[in-house]
Amino acid sequence: MSSSKHLSSDGHFDFVMNMLVKQRNNTDYCDVTLIAEGQKFPAHRAILAASSKYFHTMFKSQMKEKFEKEIRIKEVTKIAMEQVIAFIYTNKVLLSEENIDEVLHAASLMQVQDLLALVIKYLSDEISPINCLHYRQLGILYSLNDLVSDCDRCIWENFDQVSTQEKLFEFDEVEMEKLISSDELVIESEEVVYECLVGWVKHDLQTRKQYFPTLFKHLRLQYVELDFLSKNIRKEELVRKFLDCRDLVEDAFYFHIKPDMFEKQKQRKHCYPCKDITFVPNGQRNIACFNVSEQEWSSLKVKGDYHGYVMYIVHEDMVYCFGYISESGSNRTNISNRFNGINWENLAPMITWHSEAAVASIQGQIFVFGGFSMVTNNLVITTNCISKYNPTNNTWEDVGQTKNSLSQAAAVGVGNVAYICGGYGQVNCGQRNLRAGLLICGMVGITWQMVYKEIQQ
Repeated sequence: MSSSKHLSSDGHFDFVMNMLVKQRNNTDYCDVTLIAEGQKFPAHRAILAASSKYFHTMFKSQMKEKFEKEIRIKEVTKIAMEQVIAFIYTNKVLLSEENIDEVLHAASLMQVQDLLALVIKYLSDEISPINCLHYRQLGILYSLNDLVSDCDRCIWENFDQVSTQEKLFEFDEVEMEKLISSDELVIESEEVVYECLVGWVKHDLQTRKQYFPTLFKHLRLQYVELDFLSKNIRKEELVRKFLDCRDLVEDAFYFHIKPDMFEKQKQRKHCYPCKDITFVPNGQRNIACFNVSEQEWSSLKVKGDYHGYVMYIVHEDMVYCFGYISESGSNRTNISNRFNGINWENLAPMITWHSEAAVASIQGQIFVFGGFSMVTNNLVITTNCISKYNPTNNTWEDVGQTKNSLSQAAAVGVGNVAYICGGYGQVNCGQRNLRAGLLICGMVGITWQMVYKEIQQ
């Protein structure tokens, strides 16, 4: 008895679609032509109906388009139609800031669901402080709730930058109240929220001034600087016009004098880690935090990849992370990252590779001393190079050498001097000796003066 088998050809469907593309280009077997802004797009009814609920309904019903060889699509631009047809026949689409609005409209109108999913993914991936307000409008217009939520998150996390944009002034009073009352706003100071509110009201003063007292109550005036409270907020005409607003300002003044007499308002998030929080990297995709004033531990979820065998340092209220070498030595990198309170940012890579090095912050710049540089022939090679990172212009330069190659040492910057203590020194072709020592590097201008004192154990 012969056996039966189900067999398939891996390339059959691709071959068929490639042939259909050629047929369309030559108008072979094409039985319909779509017209958008005067440009003609030959196609096959069966292919269109299989890809689009819009065309399926059109061709199946008794609509006049069912019998016409040319169909004008008035609501779609020729740029968008070109991308829709390309996707239907090739499963590929070219999306950009220039055409995304038009393609979204076309994919939504024609109900090409797979294309619509790609457009939504593009929008979500490309959200930035520059375009989040516009993409949010698109999300609302096309009922894309997840996109709206992603844009709201971008607005919260980048409020300092977004709050000055003209499109924000298009929010209605309900959206504005939801925004400025949110605990999720990431701000440099509460003054930013106040200025945003005043700007929104004055954008349409006659209509919006009635909402000012209600919205003003959502400001966390306890966190406004006393000088700004006195010179700016107290003298603002909108504030002086409403008694409730004046009372809130007075309460804020009294809070600065006798804070124990008032219930403390909840503080919003900040762009950078708060100064009273100690960050403890734990080798995971989160960072443990200890709030000194509240005496409480918490954990921050961190976006982005984490690296092992790295050096961490807190510099100007941000956490910096440098270097990485895998245990096998197969992966070596000169990565530089910075945690800004929300996610990890990629910085310029180090010129010299360092791992498990000593790191110190000196006069606004970060110095990396020694550490592992590479693994070769199963031997760990250390370096005595001193690298300097300038956070202002995101640049690295190698500025000198330590007397000995050290790894796993500790460092601290005091004034213009770095103190490097302990660690392992490299001797005998890669073997390491534990040493308890002290390396003092004094910086005068760009000249390094080094004195090394060693206590051999």
